[in-house]
Amino acid sequence: MVAHTTTAADNLKLSFKGEIVARNSNFVKAVTIVSSLALTLGIVSPVQAADKTVINIWSFGDVIRPEFATAYEKLNPDIDLVIKKSDLDPHHNSLTTAMLAKNTPDIAAIEVSYSGYFRSYPKYFTDLKTLGASEMEPNFLDWRWDQGVGDDGRVIGIPTDVGGAAIAYRTDLFKAAGLPTDPAKVSALWPTWDKFIATGKTYKTKTKKSFIDSSGTLFSAVLNQGKEKYYDRTGKLVYSTNKQVRTAFDTASKADAAGIGSRISQFTSDWNTGLNKGSFATVIAPAWMLAYIKNLAPSTKGKWNVAALPGGGGNIGGSQLSIPASAKNPKEAMAFIKWYLSPEMQLKVFKDYGLFPSAKVLYDDQTVLGYKDPFFNNAPIGEIYAKGALALKPIFEGRKQRQIDNIFGQALSRVALKKQTAAAAWQQALNEIKKTVG
Repeated sequence: MVAHTTTAADNLKLSFKGEIVARNSNFVKAVTIVSSLALTLGIVSPVQAADKTVINIWSFGDVIRPEFATAYEKLNPDIDLVIKKSDLDPHHNSLTTAMLAKNTPDIAAIEVSYSGYFRSYPKYFTDLKTLGASEMEPNFLDWRWDQGVGDDGRVIGIPTDVGGAAIAYRTDLFKAAGLPTDPAKVSALWPTWDKFIATGKTYKTKTKKSFIDSSGTLFSAVLNQGKEKYYDRTGKLVYSTNKQVRTAFDTASKADAAGIGSRISQFTSDWNTGLNKGSFATVIAPAWMLAYIKNLAPSTKGKWNVAALPGGGGNIGGSQLSIPASAKNPKEAMAFIKWYLSPEMQLKVFKDYGLFPSAKVLYDDQTVLGYKDPFFNNAPIGEIYAKGALALKPIFEGRKQRQIDNIFGQALSRVALKKQTAAAAWQQALNEIKKTVG
């Protein structure tokens, strides 16, 4: 065995790798195999393909739509954009493994709940200030820009959209239950989450149907209305002492006890069916959720409207675009990011797919403020989400945010299925988090 002197870089790699192993060692092994196959099969391609520069992009959801990639290629015939789209968690896990292997794409989309984790390892990313990011900064909401700044001050991500939250509701189902359908009157039904649950009980009594898709969505919404989540601003874990976490858990548990949830997990085939059949009357709707509803349930056009979120606004989701340190074509990748996240393109993405822009320069644009969507009964979508985004005071997203989210989600699932009491599920969650995270 050859002796090896441990360097600072080695320590960082070991720490980074240790995070993965602690999270799920079996997954890492599997992903490593997949990553090796990708190398063999050329999924992550070399710099050049024929006479074109290949830009490999890893994404999820609607962060980068293929049609916009095609539009960019037409403007830049020497560029070939290759998009690999995965589900949320597998995407980020694969990205982590690829960074260790230095087999990364040129551009990677990162969701907000993972931003704290990757922010802890900024050296695995290109400092976008070296590629002109500073000139972009004035265009963006300050708090969204800050979410893409690494612990060492380098800019590791440029924000795409804002996930300000509201409630999407079925007007036809509300009418059948004898509830008001006008957005202002609907918003007045639930100034608090307790009133929201009470409205759900009324709906359930009159229709025998579920009011919400699942209580887990309430947990996220309530949690994101606090000043802190699982970490404080210094990076200290506060999941067991932060009252907002317990409030969110108790609120979701109350919804389960009231029997207003369908227990259908979002983005499953059952959930898609439920959207179309009216299996639930409301959906907690960050701006990006509206596009999902439109795409998955086109036959429900005109049956929806949008009301205020109980207890005030909040932010759920949002993404950023990053360039890994081992990217083959960082300059060409940044050129695409500058184009795609320009105010003009953000406006187009918003109009076409409902991803609410993070470019604050658009918040005075009447195209945004005056935007109404006929699918949602001409609800003033632009005004609702712009007002919420400007008022937001974002919560610090910590390093192991997503892991903690998943543990609390599993706990609430046990409560919903009546496998545990809320108190027992809460305590088990705390024990699991302490064991897994610290």
